[in-house]
Amino acid sequence: MSMAGEQAAWRAAYTRYTRGAVILHWTIAALILGNIAGGLLFSYDLLPDAVRFPVIQFHKTIGLLVLALSVARILWRVMNPPPAHAPVMARSERIAAHLVHILFYALMILVPLFGWLVVSASAARVPTYLFMIEALPWPSLPIREAVNETTREHLAAFFDFSHKWLALAFLGLLALHVAGAAKHHMRDKLPSFSRMGLGSGLARARSRPGAVPLALSGFALVLAIGLLAGQAETGASGQASAPDAQTAVMGESAGEAASGTTTTGDWTIEKSESRLGFETSFSGAPMEGTVSDYDADIVFSPDDLASARAEILIRTASIATANAFVAPQLQGPDGFASKDFPEARLVLDTFRQAGSEPNAFEADGQLTLRGKTHPVTLAFTFVPGEGDTARVAGSTTIDRTLYGIGVSNDPTGRDLAREVTVRFDLAARRTGS
Repeated sequence: MSMAGEQAAWRAAYTRYTRGAVILHWTIAALILGNIAGGLLFSYDLLPDAVRFPVIQFHKTIGLLVLALSVARILWRVMNPPPAHAPVMARSERIAAHLVHILFYALMILVPLFGWLVVSASAARVPTYLFMIEALPWPSLPIREAVNETTREHLAAFFDFSHKWLALAFLGLLALHVAGAAKHHMRDKLPSFSRMGLGSGLARARSRPGAVPLALSGFALVLAIGLLAGQAETGASGQASAPDAQTAVMGESAGEAASGTTTTGDWTIEKSESRLGFETSFSGAPMEGTVSDYDADIVFSPDDLASARAEILIRTASIATANAFVAPQLQGPDGFASKDFPEARLVLDTFRQAGSEPNAFEADGQLTLRGKTHPVTLAFTFVPGEGDTARVAGSTTIDRTLYGIGVSNDPTGRDLAREVTVRFDLAARRTGS
């Protein structure tokens, strides 16, 4: 047979993949390559601080989409077997091509699964929301609850190692796959690239009835199961949280969450008219939090600063934030560790006038948090009101890492700023009035 006749025979034996297979092939390939690129940029610290957190969150979303799309791709392949190889291909080449496809499908499932395991076993309890939308929570696998801390650390290291090296193995397999297709195209003169939509001249295989609904159902089922489990996990964690903290997270002020008064010393704090909270930044955006359960023992008179003193006792379980990514970690071992350190204490013992303003003052003292004590200085104003009332407002800024907060997950402050400003605005009434 002439060369022209052989090529005609090859083309007659060759057909394109079905349209659905082509769409899934290139969609999954683009998502995987983009995700590997983002993961490498993150791992080698090549991303600007402002985008590090969003990139890794979308990395998780894309990985889960790849997992769901891979299930759809497998179901599509079951319904629509791939076109036959050209008869001129050697048996060893056909076997190699078949093995490469099996490995591709295995990695398309295993890489995102190990990524999910990495997140689930991590000490950082950063939740996963698809596309960073709080209404689309994805659950963590129950690894932290099932094993002790030492085992969790070993598992986390193994999962992380496997996730990274399987992703790199995918790149190696991809290089082999492209090299094989190029060899068939350039040396064997087979229209290999046209089979997957790059080129023309080949007839397209027709998909079987029911293939589209089956593939879409598989894709939707994976996402639906995950999102429903995520909603259940979010609801369970919300019910388990402290009522005051939960109220604060839902947006109510600290005063609304803990009404009443605290009476010790010269002054009674009217909590319903007071605010106590903190401000910092997370991933380049402002983040606020509230404190809803605290007591205050205050002795203060602008005319007798030498006798002034103050002690604020804070129940750390009542510290809350509306930030959905930080909130789950706030009471954990890298946060306030409220189970081990249920109280924080601020003691102020040195007061002085600040500048020429008659109502401006400063106070020095110590803050004890998570068992660590460091000096602090507060700047505040004391404004007398009608009768025996006054308004006290001020702030101080601390370095969270000095108290062991966030030192495991973010010791440098690249995502969660190290500087935290504690602000208060208290309505006070002289005791006994």
